[in-house]
Amino acid sequence: MDTQLYDTVIVGGGPAGLNGALYLGRSRRRVLLIDSGDARNMAAGVMHNVLTNDGATIADFRARSRAELAAYDVTFRDDEVTSAGCDGGRVVVTTKESGTFHARTLLYAAGVRSVLPAVPGLADLWGRAVFECPYCHAWEMRARSFAVYGGNVPSECLAATLTVWSEDITYLSDRRVLPRDERDRLVAAGVPVVADGISAFKPHSEGVEVIFEDGRSAAFGALFLHLDIEPRVDPLRPWLQAPDLESVQTDERGRTSLPRLYVAGDLGRNMQQAAMAAASGGLAGMAINADLIREDRPGSLPEPPPPRPAR
Repeated sequence: MDTQLYDTVIVGGGPAGLNGALYLGRSRRRVLLIDSGDARNMAAGVMHNVLTNDGATIADFRARSRAELAAYDVTFRDDEVTSAGCDGGRVVVTTKESGTFHARTLLYAAGVRSVLPAVPGLADLWGRAVFECPYCHAWEMRARSFAVYGGNVPSECLAATLTVWSEDITYLSDRRVLPRDERDRLVAAGVPVVADGISAFKPHSEGVEVIFEDGRSAAFGALFLHLDIEPRVDPLRPWLQAPDLESVQTDERGRTSLPRLYVAGDLGRNMQQAAMAAASGGLAGMAINADLIREDRPGSLPEPPPPRPAR
């Protein structure tokens, strides 16, 4: 049984959690990082837009990051957090296999889940020929033909953005009639629309084959789409008492309206890129260190701004 009182438990071992651990470790804080290994971008296999790590495999990035953190008082547990809450001024975190841990603060950086449309074959192509982020994947697919799937989540702005990487883009929609503003933006971008129902996606030598409900098919070099997301906050209930962490975040350094709970990465505000997530982890690490200093030495640092009301 681990009886240590950690300064911070970090949930999530992606760029946000790892960089938060680096800032806190270098601040001489005792840190425990718990990671389930179920990253949102694991299907893609690589990461982009991070200097010195552009194109690095996610597994290699994580391994090298952990090796660098070995110089500091940072402990790792490969486990799944089942619950987290606050009890008597201390954070209590319970895991599936490793037991219960106690800390002064919790940095929650577990990320979000991407929710794929329920179209047969789509999940099998995810991360290989089907993508969401143009800045992460369009360079590798440049000059190929692109399809943009505007299903439940309209994606006309994504289609317009992709014109930088390809001159051959087709917008696919299950909706027979598009709203006028959506159609007008596609016309302005020079993107034709195929508003026929889609029954399946299949692998193709070019990339992906789209099977329409009338039996026709078309092949494209890659398919892009916007996705719904689910915040991975189940272990925080009932402590959180909110649908997500973004709604209770009170400043740009990851503080929340719940004392001792901080957020970083995809669960925070506008941080759904690896480099931005890492930056948010560093900001949260600095906020945690400053708040612990205030707790240990009242009056030594100015108080942070008052929390914003929850939205």
